[in-house]
Amino acid sequence: MLFSQASSVARIGAVAGAVMLVASCGGGGGGGGFLPVVAPATVPPVVNHSIGGTVTGLAGHLVLQNNGGDDLKLSADGKFTFATPLVEGSDYKVSVRTQPLWQFCTVTKGTGKASADVSDVTVACSAAAAKVETLAGSTGTSGAANGKGSAASFLLPWGIAVTKDGGLLIGDWGNNIVRKISPEADVTTFAGNGNFATVNGNGTNASFEDLASLTVDATDTAFVADAQGHRIRKITPTRDVTTVAGNGTNTTTDGNGTNATFNTPVSVAADAVGNLYVLEYGGAVVRKITPAGDVTTLAGSSPRGFADGTKTDAKFGRGYNIAIDVSGNLYVADSENNRIRKVTPDGVVTTFAGTGTPGATDGPGKSATFSSPRGVAVDADGNVYVADFGNSLLRRITPAGVVSTLAGQEGNKGGQDGIGKAATFNQPQGLTINAAGTLYVADTFGNLIRKVTPVQAP
Repeated sequence: MLFSQASSVARIGAVAGAVMLVASCGGGGGGGGFLPVVAPATVPPVVNHSIGGTVTGLAGHLVLQNNGGDDLKLSADGKFTFATPLVEGSDYKVSVRTQPLWQFCTVTKGTGKASADVSDVTVACSAAAAKVETLAGSTGTSGAANGKGSAASFLLPWGIAVTKDGGLLIGDWGNNIVRKISPEADVTTFAGNGNFATVNGNGTNASFEDLASLTVDATDTAFVADAQGHRIRKITPTRDVTTVAGNGTNTTTDGNGTNATFNTPVSVAADAVGNLYVLEYGGAVVRKITPAGDVTTLAGSSPRGFADGTKTDAKFGRGYNIAIDVSGNLYVADSENNRIRKVTPDGVVTTFAGTGTPGATDGPGKSATFSSPRGVAVDADGNVYVADFGNSLLRRITPAGVVSTLAGQEGNKGGQDGIGKAATFNQPQGLTINAAGTLYVADTFGNLIRKVTPVQAP
């Protein structure tokens, strides 16, 4: 029994083993063979594609985005490619994040799926049109009334500068006071009381002898060219008025602070490190004042005239305004010579635009004409804007020196708002620009403050 039982177990085990062996070899009914060995799954490689295209007509700085990110800054015509490639099949959408100053750029073929490298996105840039609006003052009204917008009045506004809060300071020449315009267009008197005298003090306790143009530096401190006071005055944000340089003597003498003299200073500009530059109407020179108060003559000499050259070899006529660019170059509205002059930080003077013959011809600087240009401003891209007093026009000069007319009608004076030639000015004399490219014009004989914004040309 025991033997039989063991034999049966052995036989059963042998059969089972045989079945397992056959199964492992793929045997069995139905003609099967060995079981296949399954290889691990393979992952297809990730395919990326670049997104790019071509930009044309660009004069300034443009920022593009792809899918709301991956910013790409461009400053010249040509081909471009975004830094981040996209996975094959992904959507792309190219858009303009930041327009160039006084240009509008449009994107075509800017959307799709990245099924291959994309290089046919096109970005075309063209000049913006100028929309002119009246910010404060009323056509046909002169005075010194404070109020909001058209309820305020001015008398021959000249100086104009942007403040840190987005408002403006105005040198109200005819009233001999400094006015402030809030971002909401509320006009108040900031400093001066209308008396023609050199009196330091706070706010309306101070007075000027002949308030001409002004500027505001990075600390929101204003500097005023007090023309017949022959001094440069300072106004703090808290309205304290003091004398920076000059002592009332109408000569051109270098020195420190009130030991220096000026001959009818009419405009002042501040650079990024605290130097001031002063344009003398009577002395026909450009002066420099350091933060320590040291006054030197940068360029020009008496008697007035016209000559390009270095330092005192250069000659200016009677000028009205001066402006500075981000590189420290100065631009002078040389009104008497009907030219815009450029002065490097080393005192090298060249003619930036204008032939010297009065006119309103647009085109390259060497063939363009102006008529008694008096206001000048420079944007971050190096474009120069001119208040062309004699023509009652607003002009623009590119960094390459090409002149165009933004707004106004040659010789047609008025206070009409509108776009481009639909607008009119009345002998504007002051000009400034903010970081966004909005221009503000002291429309002097219109007794208005005008706001000029870039809009897409129709």
